[in-house]
Amino acid sequence: MEIAGVRISELKLDDIGSWPMVLKGTLMVLVSLFTFYIGYSIDLSDMLDTLSTLQKKQKEASQLFFDTQQKVANLGEYKKEVKLVSEQLTKLTEQLPIDNEEAGLLEDITQQANSYGLQFVTIIPGKHESMGFYEESPIEMTITGDYKSLAEFSSKISGLQRIITLHDFTMKKNDSKGRGSLSMDVVAKTYWITAKEQSK
Repeated sequence: MEIAGVRISELKLDDIGSWPMVLKGTLMVLVSLFTFYIGYSIDLSDMLDTLSTLQKKQKEASQLFFDTQQKVANLGEYKKEVKLVSEQLTKLTEQLPIDNEEAGLLEDITQQANSYGLQFVTIIPGKHESMGFYEESPIEMTITGDYKSLAEFSSKISGLQRIITLHDFTMKKNDSKGRGSLSMDVVAKTYWITAKEQSK
């Protein structure tokens, strides 16, 4: 193949200065286009990466702005909720007895059981366990009576002025006490304000 009277196969890069003007111009255009393409591709790739990063940051900033705006708009409600929770915590804390009321609580439990015709087989106070600003004390109890009385007793205990919770119920027929008699094993947990909290 010939261009401007010169065979392509005879052209040498070492002798580019003697090439016909048409070939030199064509080569320069091709080199320029290739250089422009490479530069554009590299620069465009960096720009696309930068754009992607900026779009991600913009999305994060928009979400942060939206979240902050929501919090500011609901600040009054948050303050009301904090006040309500604080009041509830104070009220519950006031329901926690001091150590010298333990005997009174045991007496209350016994009176409640007697008022429903129930009988204690065992009542064993457990060891106090520190839970931070309060202490927890389990009382293991075995009580006998009919189902209705046991249910009413359990309900009444949870409604006492001081906080008492019942755990680990097990019930079984108590054949030795006659027809309809049941035996209930239960752990009642009481809660006490620690000495540190009492001094505040």
